[in-house]
Amino acid sequence: MAVWRAKWWIILLALAATAVAAFIVNRQPAVHEATALVEVGRVWNQPLKDLFVTAETASSPGFIHELAGKINVAPKQLMRALQVEPLISGVPHARYAILIRITATTDSPDQSVSFAQAMANEIVAWHEQIYEEAMRPHRERQQQLEEQIKQSQSSSRDTAIKLEAELEEVKTNNTSPIATSKTHLVDKVVPGKAIKSPIWRSAASWGLVAGLAGLIAALMIGHAKSRAR
Repeated sequence: MAVWRAKWWIILLALAATAVAAFIVNRQPAVHEATALVEVGRVWNQPLKDLFVTAETASSPGFIHELAGKINVAPKQLMRALQVEPLISGVPHARYAILIRITATTDSPDQSVSFAQAMANEIVAWHEQIYEEAMRPHRERQQQLEEQIKQSQSSSRDTAIKLEAELEEVKTNNTSPIATSKTHLVDKVVPGKAIKSPIWRSAASWGLVAGLAGLIAALMIGHAKSRAR
């Protein structure tokens, strides 16, 4: 009964909350996204780093704090703006990560591009060290084989053939862009479209909350009055 008597107050409260929320959301500036795609390198067909581990590490507070210091940005601001995740492909029962996707969201298109580019560069620099460490034994093996072939002129023909075949395999895997490549940015980072929050979705949510609050208040008031009698 108390709710029925207060129905118009509840409706007015919900409408007022909806209107205020719509006004506030409409005045909020649009946000701008920029996306960078990074392809993780490999050595002899082995990825330099698992893509999920790469994304998790790049999203960690320590990694972002270090990057923030390099580009002179507050770590909390960079943490809020950046999202790093593996890009998944494949069918539902056989899905796998193919790229690292970096999304930067800020109030400025230039800043979004700058943040996404900075994170991509940091991942590339990190993987550069891993690449050099992984390639070192393969380069050393290539040099050893080249020296052995030079010194094997007096050895049997079979030994020379085996050394040359192994050297050819090592050279191919060391230089083939399919088997061995560095982590790199797939394409130029450019600003995306401006994004505005959906006005009526947010406004309707606030209106619903206000209506529920009014309903609860009416029930509590009605209950209090019935007890007072």
